[in-house]
Amino acid sequence: MKALLVGVGGFGSSWYRRIRSQHGDVTLAVADSDESKRSQIEGDGIPFYTSLTEAIEQERPDVLLNVTPRQAHKAINDIAFGYKLPVFSEKPIAANYEDAKAMVERAAAEGIPYMIAENYRRFPFVRKLKRLLDEGSIGAVLTVDGEFYRDTDNRPMQDKLDVLEELVVHHFDLVRYLTGREVGKVFATYRHQLHIVMDMQAAITATFTCSTRSKGKQTDWAGNWRIEGTEGCLELIDNVVYLTKGGETTRFDDFSDIVSPGAFAEFLQSLEENREAETSARDYLKNQALAHYTRESIRQSQMVDTSSSWGYGPMIVRNYLEAEFGEPGVSHHGKGLTYGKRLFSNEDFDTPIQFMGYSELPPGTSIGYHGHREDEEVYIILEGTGVMTVNGEERQVKAGDIVLNKPWWKHGLENNGDRPLRAIIFEVMKKS
Repeated sequence: MKALLVGVGGFGSSWYRRIRSQHGDVTLAVADSDESKRSQIEGDGIPFYTSLTEAIEQERPDVLLNVTPRQAHKAINDIAFGYKLPVFSEKPIAANYEDAKAMVERAAAEGIPYMIAENYRRFPFVRKLKRLLDEGSIGAVLTVDGEFYRDTDNRPMQDKLDVLEELVVHHFDLVRYLTGREVGKVFATYRHQLHIVMDMQAAITATFTCSTRSKGKQTDWAGNWRIEGTEGCLELIDNVVYLTKGGETTRFDDFSDIVSPGAFAEFLQSLEENREAETSARDYLKNQALAHYTRESIRQSQMVDTSSSWGYGPMIVRNYLEAEFGEPGVSHHGKGLTYGKRLFSNEDFDTPIQFMGYSELPPGTSIGYHGHREDEEVYIILEGTGVMTVNGEERQVKAGDIVLNKPWWKHGLENNGDRPLRAIIFEVMKKS
């Protein structure tokens, strides 16, 4: 594996040392417009270029690491994408939300792997907190409250709200990562410190308070968090996790059971396994969107809807009358041949719906008596009449009737009329 590292400034020099010390199987080359960097890099035996295109042409890297200032991200990535190079980039994606969307859309359209180096979620104590949440240790999450206090105002920023893309974007990622939910609305104020209220999916309310000129006790970079649930509370305080449940508090400060490879290791592994990386640019765009909408909320002094950033995709419409019939067949050992159209399959849904189909039973035919184990099946009678049998009980059904078959129930349907019986049928897996 050969990697081209673009930019060896502050963050870039850290990545340079990290890759050389932690990724011995990666052959490295460097590109930076600052000629003064050459002697140090070449002194380490690493090829150095001031021209990005020359570096790509000469080195033919497998991946590109973009660790330039955010204003340069788009130009660098456009060149890399032109060579179909997978890109691993420092956050934020771009200098503004519009450019970020354009880059993510281009990478997706051209099938180019593109990942952002989000590292806060990779801290062992954060992974432990996530594990406890996923295990249901506090039940359903109700509220998430985070705070960040540091004295970092010496960091160069063109605008005070640059803190959103440079710093708070990490904490937006933590809110989404820990809850597994998206933010639907955001309201923010910023005077002496930043206050953000987030209305999330599943009726979760999240808040975040941030000061970059605090003179009191400093939090670590991930911040401190309190997550209240229906059955308990989880807290992350100074990188230690506390679980309070049933009046007792358990402290977690040993994270040796947590496996969390670094962001670049995850990127390389995702390429090897031909899958989307954990903090792909497609997913990370939702974090930068929150930074963008927080800016808008502060500018407008009102709550802003963020849901369009979730990436809904195009509307999906399928017509059961226009869909093609499959080959007619005997259904569950029933009478005669029935006709069906598969409208949606399991792969079409994000929930446990297994399928949705249209069935047509000519007079005298039937869907044989059968059961489905761990799922529920619903029959919606559109036209015609028939006899529905559920657990041995028979009932005449007609257009407009909806029949529910619960897990392990047995059921069958016979057309006893003189015209076709038409129905929509869908199946849903039982909740685990």
